[in-house]
Amino acid sequence: MAWWRARVVASVRRAWLAVAVAAARARVRKGECGGVLSLHRDVQTCGYQDVQVMWNMLSSEKEAAAGALPKPPRRKRPSSVWRLPLWPVRSPRAAPG
Repeated sequence: MAWWRARVVASVRRAWLAVAVAAARARVRKGECGGVLSLHRDVQTCGYQDVQVMWNMLSSEKEAAAGALPKPPRRKRPSSVWRLPLWPVRSPRAAPG
């Protein structure tokens, strides 16, 4: 039973985790996660002028602070563990004859 857990269950867990992470990244790219964009959309649809003025003040302060700080160096992402190695494919040999 230990070999089952070590081989099959561990492999299935790794695969499930990879699928879950990929799905979460896809949701973030599509903008389905709430966050600041959802808040911005809510503020823009709000009819109160003071709410929109406050949003403009906050966003301008954020842009000024972001412009003052130097950008951190980009880190190179490690290669994925899930990629299969590409071995050279041998062509079938003709039978001597």
